[in-house]
Amino acid sequence: MSRLPFSPVKQDTLDLNKVEFGNTVPFVERFRLIDEISHTRAELEQKSLELKLLKLQNATADIAHPVCLAEKYNRLQSMNSHLEAILQETVLLKLRLVQPICHQCLPVEANCHRYVSEILPMMVNFIEKLDSNLELINTIPQVTKKVKIMENLVAKMVSEILELKELLELIMRWREQQKTGLEHLGSK
Repeated sequence: MSRLPFSPVKQDTLDLNKVEFGNTVPFVERFRLIDEISHTRAELEQKSLELKLLKLQNATADIAHPVCLAEKYNRLQSMNSHLEAILQETVLLKLRLVQPICHQCLPVEANCHRYVSEILPMMVNFIEKLDSNLELINTIPQVTKKVKIMENLVAKMVSEILELKELLELIMRWREQQKTGLEHLGSK
């Protein structure tokens, strides 16, 4: 027979036992049933915590499992090698674009040399005109902004001219007044 650990029992607990079990079950039996219920609840809580832990492990097992990590690592490595190949290809293309083509000689038959020498200045002139026309085309979207700026500047200039005109009229009146004032002083 196992001994129960000693703990003081309060009157509230005893009254609760009477309500739960009624008077049909003896006190010691009630105490044993309450003890079993509390142990069962504790085991249930323990199993519930273990279940939560297992669910958490199951949820994170896919992420942290070595096989899954190895697959992700392999995919990342293949993507990295693909991106490196693309980068290397773009670098090679840029190098090819930077290299001047003029060092390469185009074969021209001897009977066409005269025509090439006549066409070459025309080609240079055409390329210069094409370049200036392209610059002009690139400035077309900025024309409306520049027109607005010019309109604002013209409006400011007109207002400044009007103010200057008024100031000039004031100066002319003042001079007239000074002349008339000096003539009056001179005649006295």
